[in-house]
Amino acid sequence: MKILQITSARNEKVKRWRKLSTRKGRDEYGSILIEGEKLLGEAIRAGWQVRSVLVSEEGREMLDRLTHLEGIPVYSLYPSTFSQLVDTQTPQGIAAEVVVPHEREPWRLTDGGPVLLLDAVQDPGNLGAILRTAEAAGARDIWLGNGTVDPYNPKVVRSAMGSLFRSRIRRVKLMDAIPKLKKQGYFVVGTAPRAEKNHFETRFPLKTAFLLGNEGRGVSPEVEGMTDATVRIPMPGEVESLNVAVTAGILLFEWVRQKGRESR
Repeated sequence: MKILQITSARNEKVKRWRKLSTRKGRDEYGSILIEGEKLLGEAIRAGWQVRSVLVSEEGREMLDRLTHLEGIPVYSLYPSTFSQLVDTQTPQGIAAEVVVPHEREPWRLTDGGPVLLLDAVQDPGNLGAILRTAEAAGARDIWLGNGTVDPYNPKVVRSAMGSLFRSRIRRVKLMDAIPKLKKQGYFVVGTAPRAEKNHFETRFPLKTAFLLGNEGRGVSPEVEGMTDATVRIPMPGEVESLNVAVTAGILLFEWVRQKGRESR
């Protein structure tokens, strides 16, 4: 494997990688910069195209443990330059530019699993946790409405811990997407603290779409009015609401529990 040395922080490739820290740059190049041996391995196993690999001195030894890097350019950077490109305080020594798969036409779903609809979820950590929880529950389709944080934000990528690469993420207008889901037989469920039924009392069919909203404002009234049912999560404690990622987990695993019972 040939490793090319870059000695200047003003190198054109370095400038390109630096732009990937912004949404504008990611949209311009159609790629993201991921950091760490584990994330790179996850991206490769998920079939994402790797454009280039970046290493500092301490990252070179990791190259021997990664497969499927044949023909991919590898660049060695000074530690100071490498640390300017990554988002962590303690750089892991290896990063890569990977191509974001093209978002295909989202309306046709074939596996009948649950869908998550996110209305203006803004915290990157929340979205990353939702992606990981959704994968654990078997939900691969995550549709992001207007105002939702960029799913390729470095903090989302890091907190999703590889689940991002295996999720089918689509950015949609929920007002358009929900009617098309319903035409495919999906049952759209929202949450509200004063809903008549709690989530244990509501049957979630195989084709269920869970609608979750902004951390502070919840779901917009226009979108909320398109749901088929609204449920509440019983909370005996003295709190007003749950974190949106926790809510996603509770609803998804109730769906899992119900499907398990029905299959016995």
